[in-house]
Amino acid sequence: MNNEKILIVEDERIIAIDLQRRLENFGYRVTGVAATGPQAIESVENEPPDIILMDIMLSGDMDGIDTAEIVKERFEIPVMFLTAYSDEKTLQRAKNVEPLGYILKPFKEKELYTSIDIALYKYSVDRQLKWQERWYSAMFSSIEDGIIATDTDGKVRFVNPVAVSILGRGSDELTGNPLGEVLEIYDSRAGRIDFTDLTNIPAEDLPFRFQDTILMNRSGDKIHVDGAFSMILGPRGENEGSVVALHDTSVVKHLSDRISYQASHDILTGLANREAFSMRLNSLVQNTLDVSITHALLYIDLDQFKVVNDTLGHRAGDEMLLQATSIIKSMVRTSDFCARLGGDEFGVILAHISISQAKLISERLLNRLVNHKMVWDDKVFTINSSIGLVKIDTESKDIQAILAAADDACFTAKEEGGNKIKLYDSTANIFQNRRNEMTWISKLNSAIEEDRLVLYYQPIVPLNGKYRTVKNEILLRIVSPEGDLIMPGAFIPAAERYNFMPTIDKAVVKKSLSAISSILREAPEEDMMFSINLSAGTLANEQFLGTIADLVTSSGVPSQYLCFEVTETAAISNMQVTNNFIKEMRNKGYSFSLDDFGSGFSSFNYLKTLPVDYLKIDGTFVSDMDENPIDRSMVEAINNLGHIIGTVTVAEFVRSKEILLLLKDIGVDYAQGYEIAAPSPLTQFSLAAPPLNASEP
Repeated sequence: MNNEKILIVEDERIIAIDLQRRLENFGYRVTGVAATGPQAIESVENEPPDIILMDIMLSGDMDGIDTAEIVKERFEIPVMFLTAYSDEKTLQRAKNVEPLGYILKPFKEKELYTSIDIALYKYSVDRQLKWQERWYSAMFSSIEDGIIATDTDGKVRFVNPVAVSILGRGSDELTGNPLGEVLEIYDSRAGRIDFTDLTNIPAEDLPFRFQDTILMNRSGDKIHVDGAFSMILGPRGENEGSVVALHDTSVVKHLSDRISYQASHDILTGLANREAFSMRLNSLVQNTLDVSITHALLYIDLDQFKVVNDTLGHRAGDEMLLQATSIIKSMVRTSDFCARLGGDEFGVILAHISISQAKLISERLLNRLVNHKMVWDDKVFTINSSIGLVKIDTESKDIQAILAAADDACFTAKEEGGNKIKLYDSTANIFQNRRNEMTWISKLNSAIEEDRLVLYYQPIVPLNGKYRTVKNEILLRIVSPEGDLIMPGAFIPAAERYNFMPTIDKAVVKKSLSAISSILREAPEEDMMFSINLSAGTLANEQFLGTIADLVTSSGVPSQYLCFEVTETAAISNMQVTNNFIKEMRNKGYSFSLDDFGSGFSSFNYLKTLPVDYLKIDGTFVSDMDENPIDRSMVEAINNLGHIIGTVTVAEFVRSKEILLLLKDIGVDYAQGYEIAAPSPLTQFSLAAPPLNASEP
């Protein structure tokens, strides 16, 4: 006995006292005795009992059934009726308040005890079930998955709020309807899922899971869902209903599709990117098994993109790419595959086409591009392009070789003036030379790794008493595995073409700094300077420039001993980056020389913005100035211009005493060339004066 509390509601005083005595003998605790309905309600408020024994006939206007109804609504305390009434009308009224018992007077003591005990147990179980129901309801309502439960007939008995939201129908519309009528889910492979058939699946195969399916809700929306179907089984394995769990994957699917799209497409143009293009090309090559089937690849480069991008800004460059994209898409077939391969380069795969047909499409595309007028800030541009055309057939086994061939053909078209189509022909000399150039990259890598870079130097001497510092330009050679000395003219074009110059520059700078440090340890007070060349590829790469700056500043070589040479064309093509680097390094005390000045007349405009210390007059003017008065005039004009803007002038390619005298008469500050000294290995650096004292030729 748990000493449960009981309230007695009985208007017969003697019966109430007798009932109280019996209950207390059973071990119950009687919290009070009430004779009327209001007294009973007041007693419940003061000390709620575990159960109420209620007579139906009570004094006053409220009988026991009326009182029990109020108690049920306000306090949810169980009631047992003890009454002498058993007529149908009274019984019907009593049923409506759902009592835990109905005992007719007179009753036996054991009957009363048993009924109370069973009623309390039943109430305890019922309360536990209701608590579990509330707990499960709260849990199912708070989880992010939709839950639908059915009865044995397959009709919906429960839906949580998430399921209501997914299905687009209210719970009252769903409840009572067959599951198959409210749940319409399609699998891309198997069609619509029949949930009625799923009830026949063996228990060991449950739960049945479905993924990447589409749910059609009442509004006609297509919702991506994953889910599971399970049976509710009784203690003997009988069917007691089913449960369907739905997880809305629409957001994840959308993000996944977006990520997948971004991974395979160019964000600006919406075309496929290089990776997707390579995959499509590889698939095409792998499936080209019939000798009668040919395809073609177009490699398109916009000739004027860099001019537009650098002079008008990136927005103008982007607009040119978008307009070119629109034209390319309009000129190829719907079965063809277009991609932006990077920068201003596009690729088009023309499937199942002869090379003659591909060439015809290329010509139409080229003409359409060049005839299109792009207007930006009142400026009009044509979209000139260079197109490389490659045939794809059963002999084409390697997509890298195909892309390389297309790039070669496109580059050749651009070298020949642009705005033309070049068909790749592996037997043509021009393409064989390109293939030979490509082999230089692996050779150069090996030379760097095996320390076969050799540094030479060539003195740059003053021509008058104004300057005393002897400058020395560091030059590069490579020793072949066989021991032969390879001049830069053999490998520099290939290195520039395949953007390998930054790697070479880094290796040369490191090796030069090490050699200069050794020389300075032998002659720390000598008045000398060393010039190191930086290529256009390095000047265009801010990361490499940062690496060069770090190498130089951490080397310990004092800044007054170092000068960097940049060519005129390299400086102009990367003006902003070059300017920033020059200013940063000059602030640290390093000098700069502008090489090959005069190779383009635009130089005179750009020179004003380049903060260089030395101006090297292009050797093509110097080498013949003793025989060509125009060249002499150019040297004189450049020298005067250099002095006006405050730079020290240097003449290179000095090949004779006559040229040396002319340079001195003109007033050029420094001279460099074979008449003064030929390049020598830096390991044999000499502090002695060059063979010819240039100040007294």
